Amino acid sequence: MKTQLYKLLLILFLSISAHAQIWKIDPKHSSIIFNAKHSDISFVNGRFMGFEAKVEGGIPVDFSAARVSFKAQVSSISTGAEGRDKHLKNVAFFDMENHLTISSLSKIFIKSSENTYKVVGDLTVRGNTKEVILSASHIGSTKTRDNLIKIEFQIIGRVFRNDFDVSGTSSSVAPDIEIKCNIEMSEHE
Repeated sequence: MKTQLYKLLLILFLSISAHAQIWKIDPKHSSIIFNAKHSDISFVNGRFMGFEAKVEGGIPVDFSAARVSFKAQVSSISTGAEGRDKHLKNVAFFDMENHLTISSLSKIFIKSSENTYKVVGDLTVRGNTKEVILSASHIGSTKTRDNLIKIEFQIIGRVFRNDFDVSGTSSSVAPDIEIKCNIEMSEHE
Protein backbone atom coordinates (compact mmCIF):
# COMPACT_ATOMS: atom_id res chain seq x y z
CA MET A 1 0.00 0.00 0.00
CA LYS A 2 2.83 2.39 0.90
CA THR A 3 4.58 1.71 -2.39
CA GLN A 4 1.41 2.45 -4.38
CA LEU A 5 0.85 5.70 -2.49
CA TYR A 6 4.47 6.71 -3.10
CA LYS A 7 4.13 5.98 -6.84
CA LEU A 8 0.89 7.97 -7.02
CA LEU A 9 2.48 10.98 -5.28
CA LEU A 10 5.50 10.78 -7.59
CA ILE A 11 3.28 10.72 -10.69
CA LEU A 12 1.27 13.67 -9.33
CA PHE A 13 4.45 15.65 -8.60
CA LEU A 14 5.90 14.92 -12.06
CA SER A 15 2.66 15.90 -13.82
CA ILE A 16 2.50 19.20 -11.87
CA SER A 17 6.19 19.87 -12.60
CA ALA A 18 5.69 19.19 -16.29
CA HIS A 19 3.04 21.95 -16.40
CA ALA A 20 4.84 24.44 -14.14
CA GLN A 21 4.42 28.10 -15.01
CA ILE A 22 7.40 29.51 -16.93
CA TRP A 23 8.26 33.13 -16.18
CA LYS A 24 10.13 35.21 -18.76
CA ILE A 25 12.75 37.64 -17.44
CA ASP A 26 12.66 41.17 -18.84
CA PRO A 27 16.37 42.06 -19.23
CA LYS A 28 15.57 45.75 -19.81
CA HIS A 29 14.02 45.98 -16.34
CA SER A 30 16.32 43.55 -14.52
CA SER A 31 19.89 43.73 -13.25
CA ILE A 32 22.64 41.70 -11.59
CA ILE A 33 24.71 44.04 -9.42
CA PHE A 34 27.66 43.45 -7.11
CA ASN A 35 29.28 45.61 -4.47
CA ALA A 36 32.84 45.04 -3.21
CA LYS A 37 34.61 46.87 -0.40
CA HIS A 38 37.91 48.30 -1.64
CA SER A 39 40.93 49.22 0.53
CA ASP A 40 38.69 49.12 3.61
CA ILE A 41 37.49 52.67 2.90
CA SER A 42 35.28 52.63 -0.20
CA PHE A 43 33.07 50.44 -2.36
CA VAL A 44 33.23 49.47 -6.02
CA ASN A 45 29.94 48.67 -7.71
CA GLY A 46 29.55 46.70 -10.89
CA ARG A 47 27.05 44.77 -12.90
CA PHE A 48 26.75 42.10 -15.53
CA MET A 49 25.13 43.68 -18.57
CA GLY A 50 24.56 40.37 -20.39
CA PHE A 51 22.63 37.61 -18.66
CA GLU A 52 19.72 35.26 -19.11
CA ALA A 53 17.46 33.75 -16.46
CA LYS A 54 14.50 31.44 -16.18
CA VAL A 55 11.99 30.88 -13.40
CA GLU A 56 9.83 27.76 -13.41
CA GLY A 57 6.88 27.33 -11.08
CA GLY A 58 5.23 29.65 -8.65
CA ILE A 59 2.06 31.68 -8.80
CA PRO A 60 1.75 35.44 -8.20
CA VAL A 61 0.91 34.96 -4.53
CA ASP A 62 3.34 32.13 -3.73
CA PHE A 63 6.63 31.13 -5.32
CA SER A 64 7.40 28.29 -2.91
CA ALA A 65 9.20 25.47 -4.74
CA ALA A 66 9.95 27.64 -7.79
CA ARG A 67 13.17 26.87 -9.64
CA VAL A 68 15.48 29.67 -10.72
CA SER A 69 18.42 29.42 -13.10
CA PHE A 70 20.63 32.15 -14.50
CA LYS A 71 23.76 32.59 -16.55
CA ALA A 72 25.79 35.83 -16.71
CA GLN A 73 28.39 36.58 -19.38
CA VAL A 74 31.77 37.44 -17.83
CA SER A 75 32.56 39.55 -20.92
CA SER A 76 29.66 41.87 -19.98
CA ILE A 77 31.07 42.94 -16.59
CA SER A 78 30.95 46.70 -16.13
CA THR A 79 32.25 48.78 -13.21
CA GLY A 80 32.47 52.08 -15.05
CA ALA A 81 36.26 51.82 -15.44
CA GLU A 82 37.54 50.05 -18.56
CA GLY A 83 40.91 49.15 -17.01
CA ARG A 84 39.29 47.63 -13.93
CA ASP A 85 36.82 45.69 -16.11
CA LYS A 86 39.70 44.24 -18.12
CA HIS A 87 41.51 43.35 -14.89
CA LEU A 88 38.41 41.54 -13.51
CA LYS A 89 38.20 39.46 -16.70
CA ASN A 90 41.82 38.24 -16.46
CA VAL A 91 43.13 35.03 -14.90
CA ALA A 92 43.52 36.57 -11.42
CA PHE A 93 39.78 37.15 -11.07
CA PHE A 94 37.11 35.67 -13.37
CA ASP A 95 39.48 34.07 -15.93
CA MET A 96 37.18 34.85 -18.85
CA GLU A 97 39.43 33.05 -21.33
CA ASN A 98 38.62 29.72 -19.65
CA HIS A 99 35.27 30.51 -18.00
CA LEU A 100 32.88 32.52 -20.15
CA THR A 101 29.92 32.46 -17.78
CA ILE A 102 28.85 32.53 -14.15
CA SER A 103 25.80 30.37 -13.50
CA SER A 104 23.42 29.45 -10.73
CA LEU A 105 20.63 26.94 -10.20
CA SER A 106 18.34 27.03 -7.17
CA LYS A 107 17.69 23.88 -5.16
CA ILE A 108 15.35 25.34 -2.55
CA PHE A 109 12.94 28.28 -2.85
CA ILE A 110 10.99 28.37 0.40
CA LYS A 111 8.74 31.02 1.91
CA SER A 112 10.16 32.47 5.14
CA SER A 113 7.60 35.26 5.67
CA GLU A 114 4.72 36.85 3.77
CA ASN A 115 6.80 38.29 0.89
CA THR A 116 10.25 36.83 1.57
CA TYR A 117 11.83 33.57 0.47
CA LYS A 118 15.02 31.73 1.31
CA VAL A 119 16.82 30.64 -1.84
CA VAL A 120 19.48 27.93 -1.64
CA GLY A 121 21.33 27.10 -4.82
CA ASP A 122 24.55 26.15 -6.50
CA LEU A 123 26.65 29.02 -7.84
CA THR A 124 29.40 28.23 -10.36
CA VAL A 125 32.25 30.70 -10.85
CA ARG A 126 35.57 29.81 -12.55
CA GLY A 127 34.44 26.19 -12.71
CA ASN A 128 34.00 26.04 -8.91
CA THR A 129 30.51 25.21 -7.64
CA LYS A 130 29.48 26.11 -4.11
CA GLU A 131 26.16 26.29 -2.33
CA VAL A 132 24.96 29.82 -1.55
CA ILE A 133 22.01 31.11 0.45
CA LEU A 134 20.20 34.23 -0.72
CA SER A 135 17.07 36.12 0.30
CA ALA A 136 14.36 36.89 -2.27
CA SER A 137 11.76 39.59 -1.64
CA HIS A 138 8.57 39.70 -3.68
CA ILE A 139 8.32 43.43 -4.38
CA GLY A 140 4.99 43.37 -6.18
CA SER A 141 2.78 42.19 -9.02
CA THR A 142 0.72 43.92 -11.70
CA LYS A 143 -1.15 43.17 -14.92
CA THR A 144 0.11 44.44 -18.25
CA ARG A 145 -2.01 45.95 -21.04
CA ASP A 146 -1.85 42.49 -22.65
CA ASN A 147 -3.45 41.08 -19.47
CA LEU A 148 -0.28 39.20 -18.48
CA ILE A 149 0.95 39.17 -14.90
CA LYS A 150 4.26 40.91 -14.15
CA ILE A 151 6.22 40.12 -10.99
CA GLU A 152 9.17 41.95 -9.40
CA PHE A 153 11.68 40.24 -7.09
CA GLN A 154 14.82 41.52 -5.42
CA ILE A 155 17.36 38.84 -4.53
CA ILE A 156 20.20 39.76 -2.17
CA GLY A 157 23.02 37.98 -0.41
CA ARG A 158 26.76 37.67 0.05
CA VAL A 159 29.28 35.35 -1.52
CA PHE A 160 32.87 34.80 -0.54
CA ARG A 161 34.99 35.22 -3.66
CA ASN A 162 37.87 33.12 -2.34
CA ASP A 163 35.50 30.11 -2.18
CA PHE A 164 35.42 30.31 -5.98
CA ASP A 165 39.15 30.92 -6.47
CA VAL A 166 38.46 34.56 -7.39
CA SER A 167 41.33 35.77 -5.27
CA GLY A 168 42.83 38.50 -7.41
CA THR A 169 46.39 39.74 -7.08
CA SER A 170 45.95 42.06 -4.13
CA SER A 171 44.29 42.03 -0.76
CA SER A 172 42.68 45.43 -1.33
CA VAL A 173 39.33 43.82 -2.26
CA ALA A 174 37.31 42.39 0.66
CA PRO A 175 36.64 38.64 0.50
CA ASP A 176 32.85 38.98 0.81
CA ILE A 177 30.93 40.42 -2.13
CA GLU A 178 27.38 41.71 -1.85
CA ILE A 179 25.03 40.63 -4.65
CA LYS A 180 21.74 42.30 -5.55
CA CYS A 181 19.51 41.10 -8.38
CA ASN A 182 16.46 43.09 -9.42
CA ILE A 183 14.29 40.79 -11.48
CA GLU A 184 11.16 41.71 -13.43
CA MET A 185 9.40 38.81 -15.07
CA SER A 186 6.11 38.03 -16.74
CA GLU A 187 4.07 34.99 -17.64
CA HIS A 188 5.43 33.11 -20.62
CA GLU A 189 2.94 31.28 -22.79
